[in-house]
Amino acid sequence: LDIHALLDYIEFVHLLLRTPLSCPPSVNGNWMGCFTKSTEVCEAMYFAGVPIWLICSEAYISLTMNVVHSVGLMYPDEIVRATYMENGVAKPFPSI
Repeated sequence: LDIHALLDYIEFVHLLLRTPLSCPPSVNGNWMGCFTKSTEVCEAMYFAGVPIWLICSEAYISLTMNVVHSVGLMYPDEIVRATYMENGVAKPFPSI
């Protein structure tokens, strides 16, 4: 799956990030999308047709943002986070 994600990124997303369209293309429903705390990354991915999950407090959402669904964070007890703890911070995977 990693190679398919990289090929899709190279073939579709990278070009649209370098030369964004004035109107975003339809979202590719086969992609998981992007989780980000950055509104700049959110806007860039939106105009590339990538599904976006913006992680922020409700206080930071401007009136011009188009929020389709608001979801609350949840921490299921059955997930063992202690396995991925480093100095009290959960780091299961390196950032890319």
